[in-house]
Parts: sequence; structure tokens; C-alpha cells
Amino acid sequence: MDKTAMRKVRVDLRLAGQYLAKTVYELNTTRALIRSGTRLSESFLHGLMRHGINEIWVADEMMNDLEIRETVRFETQEIAKTALQNVLANVRKSGATHSEHATALVDVAHRLVDDILRNDHVLHNIERIRSWDSYTFEHSIQVAIIAIIIGRELYLTQEQLQRLGIGAMLHDIGKVLIPQEILNKQGSLTDDEFDVMKTHTTLGWNFVHERFSVIMPTSSIVIIQHHERLDGSGYPQGLQDHQIHSLSKIVAVADVFDAMRADRIYRKRRMPKEVLTALTRDAGPKLDARMVKALLSRVALVSQGEIVRLSNGLLAYVTEPSMDAPLEPQVRVVADEDDTPVRRYEWNLRDSGCIVESTLDQWPAKVLKSAEQKPFDVIGT
Repeated sequence: MDKTAMRKVRVDLRLAGQYLAKTVYELNTTRALIRSGTRLSESFLHGLMRHGINEIWVADEMMNDLEIRETVRFETQEIAKTALQNVLANVRKSGATHSEHATALVDVAHRLVDDILRNDHVLHNIERIRSWDSYTFEHSIQVAIIAIIIGRELYLTQEQLQRLGIGAMLHDIGKVLIPQEILNKQGSLTDDEFDVMKTHTTLGWNFVHERFSVIMPTSSIVIIQHHERLDGSGYPQGLQDHQIHSLSKIVAVADVFDAMRADRIYRKRRMPKEVLTALTRDAGPKLDARMVKALLSRVALVSQGEIVRLSNGLLAYVTEPSMDAPLEPQVRVVADEDDTPVRRYEWNLRDSGCIVESTLDQWPAKVLKSAEQKPFDVIGT
């Protein structure tokens, strides 16, 4: 369990003086650039920018009284990082067998399942795991964790969960073989470009079958089917409900959920209310309704520690997510509608008529300035 309150922020010189909460690694390597606990200076921040590091985790003293629960242990996250980086970095190398890398991924899947099965928390703080810089990389780990949580809720066996985790980690491996100008294009893809993008499912499936002999078919089927939809509107084969493997249906739900909750080059992440609306709309026609229900009952739509703007304008952060009312967590109110700090108090939004309207990447400057001048009082705890 990590007891340090933290938040993910864009790298900016204004962060000078704050403390790094998670070690930053050089892209596509395991070499540490700056260790956790380091006080950030402008020279450190310039160095991160030169290395292409866009986001980091910093300690958040605004939440220093909040004990954050982690879904997956930090050690497991680091092992997963190394294993998947090794796979993605070598996909384009012809002739390699990749057996060692495939075996490492199998071990990671076992670790992820063990961590999640040991985790008795009511809701999982998935947003807090997002700690790496490559979208394809971090998305693959996120989807694997979410898929395993869904599978657990559906009473899959431990072996099934492990196979599910392996397939989920590899579901987007084919994107490494897509031209970078298409993969990282800012703005909408043309029809021709989208046709190329859609080939990542078959490219990935072919690659795994050719190079990863230790990966079971029940894992690799996820790679080619995770964009199929129950009504036949998906790709690459336009399969319908009964033709899609159950593990692929789980990964489809996890993939859609995580994609909506992440910032991309061409769009900002969707707000929790939008995510809930989209999942509810597609549950049944396109996505398996049982699996969507399992997701929403075990994965926090608004995670513990997230900064939120409430529908009445108040500024707060989440102290306890809600199981059956995703937009009505327990929060600690910090400031009023104009970001003027108030004496803090706990508020359970359930049945209050107030919901989470949006999430913020960082505290407004007015709130931070007031906090530096005078610490906040906390009541109701």
C-alpha cells in the first residue's frame, strides 16, 4: 500500500520545488532519470523535457491526510513495465524468437492476478496506476488490470484470469507495426488511414502466432477480436455476439473504458459522466452488458485522490469512491465555486442531488497559493 498522496501532472517549470512521487525512467528503457523523493529543480525539469518526458507524478501536500490504496503493488508495476517494454522494443526485429520475453509476460500475468486476488478493496483505483509515458504501453497494462478485475467479478478461474491478462497485455501489440505518422496523427484519420490502423489486430495476431509459441490460443484470440462488437459492427471480421470469445468481450470493455479515460494526442480524456453515458449506451448493442456491469461495480469511475469539480461548483477531492453510484463518491470539499478555500469538510454525495461534474489535472493556482500561506483546517474526520 502506498500512503503517499500524489497526482500526475504535465511537466512544467512551475513544478520547481515540488517533490517527485514516482521514479521517472528513460523512455523505452529501465534506466532511472530521477528517483522518487527528489525535490524538483528547473534543471531537472529541463532535463525531463529533453528526454521527451511529458508527465510525472508529484507528491500532493493538499492530500497528505489521505491514505491511498493501490490496486497493484509498485513492484509488480515495475516488473510489468520491464517485460512489456522488452516485447514492444523488439517487435520489429526480424528473425527473433522472443521466447524469453513471452515467458516474462506470462510471469507478469501471474503476478497481476495474484495482486488483484489478494486485494479486498471494494473499488479499485485504476486511474492511479497510469504512471508511464507511452500510450500504447501504459494502456496495455491498464487494460490487463481492468480485464482481470472484470474477470474476477465474473468468477473466472485463476488460470482463466492469467490467460486473460496475457491476451490483454498483448491486445495492441500490432500497433507497433503501424506507421508512426498514422499512429500518432493529431486529428482525425482519413478513411484510408483508418483502414491501415484497423490492421493492427491481424498484424498483432500473426506476430504472436509466429514468434510467441508459449502463448495459448485463448490468450491470442483477444488480439484479433478485441474490436469486434456484439451487433457485428466491429472489425476485422464483423463477428456477432456468439462468435466472439468471452475473453475478447471482456478486453473489449476494458479497452473502451481505458481509452475514454486517457489523454490522447488528438483529444482530451472524457469526463466521468461522459464515460458512464457511453458505457450505458453501448451495454447490450455493442458491449456485453454483464461485463459492463462487472466493470462499474469494481472499478472506480472517479478514483480515490482525484481532484473534482462538483455540479454545484465546489472544488473537492475524492476520499472514497462509490460502488453503486459512480458519480456520487465521498469527497472532501476544499474550495467554493470561485476557488476560494473553505474550511474542509467531508461530504458523501450519495442522494445529495450533487454529482462529480468533471475531474482536474491539478489544483487551481488560487487554491495552491492560499494553501502555502495558511494550512487548511479539516473537519468532519
